[in-house]
Amino acid sequence: MKFNLKIVAATAAVAMMSSGAAHAAATVTVTGAPVTYSLEGLQLSGTSAVTLPPIVITLGNNLTYQDDVYITLPGVVPVAPVVTPTLVTCTISGSAMGYVQTVNSGWNFRVTSVTGIVFGDVCTFTGLAVQGASLASNGGVVNYVANRFITGTTVDSASSSVALLVKSQFGISGNGVSTATGYTPLNGEIDVYANRLQFSAAEIVGSGAGASDPFRADTLAFVTTVDGNATVFYAGSPVVTTDAQVVTIDNGSFDWTDTASPAGTCFDSGLVNFTGWSVATTSTCNSLVLNGPTTNTANDGYFEVPGTKILSPADWAGKVKWTYSLGSVSGTKELTWDPGVWTINGAQVYIQYMPYGTGISRIVYAANSGVINADGTLDVIANGSTTTCDLGAVASKTVTQLSAIVDACVAGAGIVNGRVALLMTFTAPDVDIEVYSAYNVGGSDRGTVVNTSNGRGLTYFSKVD
Repeated sequence: MKFNLKIVAATAAVAMMSSGAAHAAATVTVTGAPVTYSLEGLQLSGTSAVTLPPIVITLGNNLTYQDDVYITLPGVVPVAPVVTPTLVTCTISGSAMGYVQTVNSGWNFRVTSVTGIVFGDVCTFTGLAVQGASLASNGGVVNYVANRFITGTTVDSASSSVALLVKSQFGISGNGVSTATGYTPLNGEIDVYANRLQFSAAEIVGSGAGASDPFRADTLAFVTTVDGNATVFYAGSPVVTTDAQVVTIDNGSFDWTDTASPAGTCFDSGLVNFTGWSVATTSTCNSLVLNGPTTNTANDGYFEVPGTKILSPADWAGKVKWTYSLGSVSGTKELTWDPGVWTINGAQVYIQYMPYGTGISRIVYAANSGVINADGTLDVIANGSTTTCDLGAVASKTVTQLSAIVDACVAGAGIVNGRVALLMTFTAPDVDIEVYSAYNVGGSDRGTVVNTSNGRGLTYFSKVD
């Protein structure tokens, strides 16, 4: 009886093998995985063939003569391989597969060994290639499927983990994309108690800490990469050559850099230690454009204000643009980044419009709901220039009439007719100050002028809603 049971068990095992049931988990790997390709290199390759590293399949089941084998990478456009004796090699003598055709996202091979290929055999596919641009969007996964001849039943399969990586060569710290370190943003606080000519605290980090007057320095440190942060790209990956690297910083005023004759030309000074970078001729007093080297950079520089120019708050905005090439084909990449913010330790109210002329009068009041007695400064902005005047004291818990002082400052700027913009600065917390602004025509027609403090009480829950 025991003898008969053993025969039955052996017979069942043979039946299991012939039915195609799996004996072990198949695997698919890539030699040297994970291997990395340049995103920009693939994109510029277009339809040109880019070689894949050897793909290695360990069979999890027996394959029979003429069974179909498929190697696929989702999303790629395959290139028909050159059929050579080394295109597919297996470790067990007599095992063989032959190339049939390309299929959607891959290749079809077929078992050519009459005796088949047994589970555990390891077969390596060498020299497969895809169109470069198609690999740029591939998820890095390689799939293997074996189907039984005629029936099409799947008898073996496996997928790799992420075996192929696609990585950009370009990045800048501070933009949430690059992993590069070394980012120190601008963070100066303009000091209203020093007439807005310097910062309220001395710089204590980076190269700005070594400035002759740290109260006039604000460090900006950033890192750029043109090689994916020293990534070793796969030997078969096309890698682009960097031709230009340009950083732009704007969304603020650089008037404080205009310190030499002729007036009106910015960036006479103000930039320290940005080694290898130069101010481009396309720069303006509202936009700094820096031409840099075509290599990785680690920049520890600072903005140095002169101490004689009134500073303005700014939420600085930045971008970096690279121009690169692969042979005769060129491309560009642009990323945004955050250079930082300049704040102010007082309150500022901007009145965008105030008319002057015969029969027109102004109504301007400042409400100080705080406990600090504030001083005020007025900037009259018109006709391409700015005139600054003292507004005097704005006492705490008081509404102060400023109409006469405003008119006197405008008259001192030589303005009799036209429209001006007014910027008021107070040595008080922003939450404490609100300004009412209006004008009157002919004593009967009052027009309220919206300014940047109107409705601000809804945010600050101030006492003057």
